[in-house]
Amino acid sequence: MSLRKFTRFFFAFLLVYLMPSLLFSDDIKDADKLYKSLDYKFALEIYEKVMQGSPSMEVAEKIANCYRFINNTEKAETWYKKTLKYPDAPAYNYKYLADVLKQNGKFEEAEHNYLTWGEKDQSVNTEAQQQAEVCRTAKFWTENPDVGASIKNEKALNSENSDFSPVWAGKDLLVVSDRWQKEMKGEKVYGWTGNPYLKLYALHSENKQIEALNKKINSGFHTGPAVVNVTADTMIFTRSVPFKNKNNSNNPGRQYLLMAVKQNGDWMVKDKLPFNADGKFSVQHPALSPDGRILYFVSDMPGGYGGMDIYYAEKQTNGTWSAPVNCGSEINTSEDDVFPSVRKDGKFYFASKGHIGMGGLDIFSAEGSKNNFSKVENLRAPLNSPKDDFGIVFNEDNLTGYLSSNRAGGLGMDDIYSFKLGIKVEEKPLENIYVVQGIAVEKGSNIPIIGLQVILRNKNNGQETSVYSDDQGKFSFKLDKETDYVLSGNSDKYFTSQKGDISTKGIKQSTVFEIKFELEKSKNAYTITLNNIYYDFNKWNIRKDAEAELNKVDQFMNNMPQINLELVAHTDARGTAAYNQKLSEKRAISAMNYLVGKGIDAQRLKPIGKGETQLINQCADGVKCTEAEHQLNRRTEFKIIKITPVALIKHTGTSLLDSK
Repeated sequence: MSLRKFTRFFFAFLLVYLMPSLLFSDDIKDADKLYKSLDYKFALEIYEKVMQGSPSMEVAEKIANCYRFINNTEKAETWYKKTLKYPDAPAYNYKYLADVLKQNGKFEEAEHNYLTWGEKDQSVNTEAQQQAEVCRTAKFWTENPDVGASIKNEKALNSENSDFSPVWAGKDLLVVSDRWQKEMKGEKVYGWTGNPYLKLYALHSENKQIEALNKKINSGFHTGPAVVNVTADTMIFTRSVPFKNKNNSNNPGRQYLLMAVKQNGDWMVKDKLPFNADGKFSVQHPALSPDGRILYFVSDMPGGYGGMDIYYAEKQTNGTWSAPVNCGSEINTSEDDVFPSVRKDGKFYFASKGHIGMGGLDIFSAEGSKNNFSKVENLRAPLNSPKDDFGIVFNEDNLTGYLSSNRAGGLGMDDIYSFKLGIKVEEKPLENIYVVQGIAVEKGSNIPIIGLQVILRNKNNGQETSVYSDDQGKFSFKLDKETDYVLSGNSDKYFTSQKGDISTKGIKQSTVFEIKFELEKSKNAYTITLNNIYYDFNKWNIRKDAEAELNKVDQFMNNMPQINLELVAHTDARGTAAYNQKLSEKRAISAMNYLVGKGIDAQRLKPIGKGETQLINQCADGVKCTEAEHQLNRRTEFKIIKITPVALIKHTGTSLLDSK
């Protein structure tokens, strides 16, 4: 279970005692109160009622936030998209949408939304570009998993609820779970989920049966995760406790670390470790070095790098633990860094949202110990996924073990998976590789164009693939063999008539096609507004008084064969927006048909309808205007676009340079 899930379950439990009267409300003030108290599940129920009766951007945004906080990324995606349909939606919603899209495995869409976030808020543009790059990395890792690793859902260990953070206790395997057991009838459960509290369970090696540890360990509220020393006689585990003042619902509890020892074959609680300063912050997720002398744990104590950080303490000669020390910036980030683990050979593992990952929590390895680490590496797919992956433990061979994940296809909210590393793969003959590598720059200045959408169309089957140029203006595509392609750009800020034909037909060796787009800024385009091309109310035919002006456009295009036109038609505000949109499209097509009838090639004309979205005066819905004022909005504009030379394409390693 991820840190966010663990926290939300605890909050939900206290809510049924603190605010039962709010659960049946449809008052937005009650929803806001729950939202501020971090009780997102119950706030959702009220906000969604409010949204049905009085929809607004603010409520849609809070619904989206709630789903993000409770880790329902699919619902969060839906609601952030609804939020962004409102024109006054803050730009940071593009970032949150991109975050959940990435967790949903929609990397290209996430990348686009990160770039949009940076465009709309230049103060975060650098971060947006970095996150867009992370999406490209995550997509590559997903599509190119480590063939030397395998992963399998351990159905015998999992339930329909959450099962996570396995650790070895001698020959037994301890797991954290909120599963149902027959003997639990009548016990208290979570007020939100209807499931039992989190408890520590043991999978016994001798009979393969799973049973809860004794009630001295699993007492109070949530219990776990834990770690057990190599001699299997000492355990350190996490316990959650509430504040005595239940009215403090903004932060209803903290996590402690406790130590237990084995006596007569059973665990007995002995001491509370001294790390959490009387409940001023949390300590949790314990891990031990192989010799038991270094204890790693997670805390939000003051002085960290942000979120939850990983700390360590050393065991003193008298058996006490030293003061905690932060593990440093190689491990910790501004996001959550959690669930540490140390392999038998001393290699360090942890989960993080702050290092370059594939979506949610990813598992990382690092060389070193204490606060001296290097070579932090993402374990990549298949051990990691776009969802949360965490809580790894290794077997004696250091190549197999278990981890936790809420990836698609599991039995419950979080499941335990077994994995294997170091699988020998039979080498296959290398196949030819065909790649397009390109760069987009501004014509004249050669300044890289960031975020330009580049489209690759397969001429054999019509399929299109698109990418966005990176912070150096670069982009790339993989190509299939024996295939013809057309490559083109698409951006409102630049002329995008550049395109080039590429073909892999007949090429018998690996080839890289290099392409350069030199694009001019769209400020060089200009718009001609023919103010006296008007339309009668609810009509789209070209009137006689407009033909003279259209004839001038015809003559202009005949004299300028390198010109294409966008015919942009508008309506006044009367009638519904949907009807006016269709009417404007008919008006644009009517103007185009007139010019085609005069002999202009239809491929040089693009009709566009804008409906009532671009009025040129005050005559919006509900405003009284004269017929003459309304008629000013019923118009057609012609956007003249200059065609620039097409892209240069060459085959790497040859002297071929085609200028199409």
